[in-house]
Amino acid sequence: PTAHPCAQGTMPLMNAIARPGLTPTRVPSSGRININSKRSIGPVAAHASSNDNCTSSVTFKSIAAATAVGALLTLATAGGARAAPSAFVGEYADPKHPGCLRSISGEGSVLDVTGTDGTPGCANGEKQKPWSLKGEVVKIPSKEAEILIDFSPKGGPKNLLGKLTPEGGILFPDGNTWSKKQ
Repeated sequence: PTAHPCAQGTMPLMNAIARPGLTPTRVPSSGRININSKRSIGPVAAHASSNDNCTSSVTFKSIAAATAVGALLTLATAGGARAAPSAFVGEYADPKHPGCLRSISGEGSVLDVTGTDGTPGCANGEKQKPWSLKGEVVKIPSKEAEILIDFSPKGGPKNLLGKLTPEGGILFPDGNTWSKKQ
């Protein structure tokens, strides 16, 4: 049997055809695609030349489907390669607010810091006021990761620095330490 001419050195990938009267064309000077033209762009192939007689029609629906499959595969791969959760994620006890919620959650470098405050604490049925803040994990080479928490929505400092303790708690500049709950 005679080999198909497309099997000899070049392999057309696609010839985009939308619908009659609205076929994309390649603009020779820029290589861009003009979607309002009425002539075919011809084969898009590795090593394609004007002498190639090999064409393969692919509709935009097929192109879109292939693109969607590629995007899903990319997402699946990225989802499987997640970074380890931050050491700051967890529940904490704050000695300045006994029994009140202190929680850090999220993925990546920006974390959600939530809690409640009571007067003086939350352990004896005091009225509690919930709050929600943002924290950003910062990593300086050769140092442990630190967290900057924006306490300004509560009337506190904008970037309060917290450092991990050897026990997994968070030490703040005023000496207060949130102890990590197990």
